[in-house]
Amino acid sequence: MTDAKSLTNPRTPASFGDFDQVVNRMMRGWPFNWPDLMPSSEPRALRVFEHMPKVEVKENGKSYTVSVELPGLDEKDVKVQVEDDVLTISGEKKIERADDKTHYSERSYGSFTRAFTLPADADHNGITATFAKGVLALQIAKAAAPRAEVKQVDIKPA
Repeated sequence: MTDAKSLTNPRTPASFGDFDQVVNRMMRGWPFNWPDLMPSSEPRALRVFEHMPKVEVKENGKSYTVSVELPGLDEKDVKVQVEDDVLTISGEKKIERADDKTHYSERSYGSFTRAFTLPADADHNGITATFAKGVLALQIAKAAAPRAEVKQVDIKPA
């Protein structure tokens, strides 16, 4: 399983991001733009996320909203699941085959997985998802805070 990030405190995931970058630069550079094969001047931390869907997390008093940018995908290409306290969003953007010869492309294809550890107050049964215009929107309800209850404990003679 993919290392999960905290929904409210993400960190850089371990991934094949660097390998993907090299292969994609190589494919983009063929047969034109050989200089594109040289390492990018962008910081490594930014390049890791190039092929990962962009995520935005918001919170209000009653819920969390997670928006995931998935351009070029349909809802049938995306899977959302919760196991234990981990929310996992995965999918695949399949390459569009055509008879045309492609000379240059900056588009990316392949599978992805994003995993987030849900906050302690997330209601696992109160998660809904919608998909419109290439954006997956998840609403995660907050569980009602447990009420402090006073319980009298009877003492029995030994």
